[in-house]
Order: sequence, then C-alpha cells, then structure tokens
Amino acid sequence: MAKERTKLVLKFWDRSKYLSTNNKKYRNYVEKIINEKLKEDKINNDITTNSLINRNKKIKAFIIAKQNGIIAGIEEVSSFLKTKNIKFKIIKNDVIFVYKKNIIIEIYGNARKILSYERTLLNILQRMSGIATLAYSLKILIKNNCFISGTRKTLFPLIDKKAVSVGGGLTHRLNLNDSILIKDNHLKLLNGNIKKALKLANKSNKTKYVEIEVKNEKETLEAAMAIKKIKSKKMFAIMFDNMEASMIKTIIIKINNILKNKTNDKKIILFEASGNINEKNILKYSKTGVDVISLGFLTHSVKAFDMSLEIR
Repeated sequence: MAKERTKLVLKFWDRSKYLSTNNKKYRNYVEKIINEKLKEDKINNDITTNSLINRNKKIKAFIIAKQNGIIAGIEEVSSFLKTKNIKFKIIKNDVIFVYKKNIIIEIYGNARKILSYERTLLNILQRMSGIATLAYSLKILIKNNCFISGTRKTLFPLIDKKAVSVGGGLTHRLNLNDSILIKDNHLKLLNGNIKKALKLANKSNKTKYVEIEVKNEKETLEAAMAIKKIKSKKMFAIMFDNMEASMIKTIIIKINNILKNKTNDKKIILFEASGNINEKNILKYSKTGVDVISLGFLTHSVKAFDMSLEIR
C-alpha cells in the first residue's frame, strides 16, 4: 500500500491516539468501568478473605502468563492501582509478546485489597490481551496486505478498541458521533437512494469522514459515481458488506479504472470489507485490494488470554 494511501487509511479508521490514560476522558472511562465491576463484586464484603486473612497482612503477588501472546491492559490496570495507592512493578508492558510462565506485573500491598481486586483486574487483562493476541495473529496471517480493524460489536467499547490497537489493528469509529457510516437501514428509509444519502452526508459539518455500506456491484458502482461527482474536502469510503472476495476484487478494479479515466481529479475512495470474514478466509479478502477488513469476532466472541495471580 502506497504511503499516501496508508496515511489516509489511518486518518479514516484509527483513533488510537485518544485511547491512552494520558487522555483524561479515557482514563476516567477506564476507572469508572473498573470501579463499577468492583462494586458489582461487593469487594468490601468479601466474606472469605475477611474471615481468613488478617486486615493488616501485607503480601507480594505476581500476575503470570499461562500462554504465549500479546499483553494488553497494563496501562489501564496500572492507572487504576495508582488511584488505590497499591505499589506495583511492571515487568511486561503493553504490546510485548510474552511466553507461558512469564511474570507480567508484580503487586505489593494489603492482602485483603489485592485479593478483592484480583478477579476484576484479571478480567480486564485477560480480555484485552485476548483481543490483542488475536489481532496480532491475524495481522501476521495476512502479511500486511491491508489493515484489520474492530467494529462496534463490543462489550466494553473503548477498552476493546484499545486492545485491538495494541495488537496492531485499527480502532474504526469510536462512537456514533465519530464519523458517518450509511448502512442498509439508513438507505431503506431513503427508499434506497444512494446518491441522496451521500449528498445529505456531505452537507454535515460534524465530521469529514463519510462511509457507505453496499451489498452488490450495482450499489457499489452507484456509490462510487455519486462520490466522484461530489465536490468536497471530505474523505469517502465504501464498505463491502457480506460480499464474496472474488466479487470485491473485480469491483475494485472497475472503480479504479473509472477513477483513472477522470482527468484532473485526484479524489480517492477507500475500501473496507466486512461480514462473514474469519481466520479461514481473511487472507483471500486481504488480497482483493481493500484497505481495511473489519472483524466483529475480534471483540464480540474473543477467547480470554490465560493468566493468573499468584502469591509467593
């Protein structure tokens, strides 16, 4: 992929710069989620720990990997531990590939506190590391033919998208206010008028990113011609929804030929593939000419990364 096109793809589909605890909004979001989960767990009424462990007992605990993969969630867990005045030492940072039995983080402090936080902190680390590991493995599988990204099919939207980015994927839009994505139900309410939908989207002053979902060659070519005629500084993308890889490849060639034949016009249309794409067929889709492949299963049904907290 050409460097200029790569820059456009990152502008359109990557918001990872906002997903850092250095960003106050994201930090508050993470702390809110963790505190809500701790409240649900009734950590102040842990009858097992409170019955067995002296309230002043100090311990040293280790979170240890029980499989190989990419670690994610260290930044989020560290930020939380700081708010609770619990000492810790990071052994493996986010993005690092770890091996089974590697120590990820050391935690020191009150035994009751650490044991009451254990399950919630592990849940965050296991989920995020599971997502990051899957994203990383898919990126390796497609050999950088294109980018991969998550979708809004998530349990914890911003945390899940952060995990995708740690694994080398793109975030896609963070929320409904991020960018315009015209889907099939929007088109149904406009009687299937693709040209009208794109014109209305172009009038919005809320975002410079406009994408439209299509499901066949006719809709794709109609969308491409409509985008071509729009005079705008906005960026446009077409999403191929539940379409065969061979069809997508053929259509992209046709669209690129159309764009090339228009002189003195440098408008670029970006391409996304989505729907029914998995580990078995993603390599084929990555070779169609699309810029990004979005994958719901990255976040909605990911397998948790195996790790545990051990006291020594």
